[in-house]
Amino acid sequence: MLRGMEVLKSYRRNAVHVRKALAQLNQDTGSVGVERGYSQDTALMERYKRLSIPVRRALNAADRASFGQAFAAVTASPLADPGQLSIVTRSWQAFQQECESTVGLGGGKVPRKQILQDWLAAAAFYDTLDRDKAYDRLIDQWGTAAEGISPTVLGEPEILPPPPKTPPPPPDPDEKWWKRLLRL
Repeated sequence: MLRGMEVLKSYRRNAVHVRKALAQLNQDTGSVGVERGYSQDTALMERYKRLSIPVRRALNAADRASFGQAFAAVTASPLADPGQLSIVTRSWQAFQQECESTVGLGGGKVPRKQILQDWLAAAAFYDTLDRDKAYDRLIDQWGTAAEGISPTVLGEPEILPPPPKTPPPPPDPDEKWWKRLLRL
């Protein structure tokens, strides 16, 4: 039972990281930049990185913070509510079935789970200094369609909303007042 308690504590701590990362993903917006010819939020991958690390842990069956180990510990508890367990069991099985389903990508059928794992790894190991090109390798392997599949699994929009408009620069304090008046 002690092992089960440790697993549940690890899972709960990991869930807190997921919740915080989800809140930051929806709140923070970075500056607009251009990457690979597309304008995008420059801090987006950093926010995905904060989310992908705990999600990878939850999906990794060997990790102490995994959902599978935590669910097994809860199921073994005599205090577990059978009604709630059946709801969670059905949801987990539906998620597993969706992950095992395939999608046509790169000329063949690929399990969605593989694409999700690769995308999570690419986001988790994303290097802003471009020393490790994990995300580029993902795009090289699966194409840009992988970008659309993984956010869908995570419940994110495929097409991000446009970034907020940049406000105009403040007036130059050294500029003469009469020059500003003439510009109007």
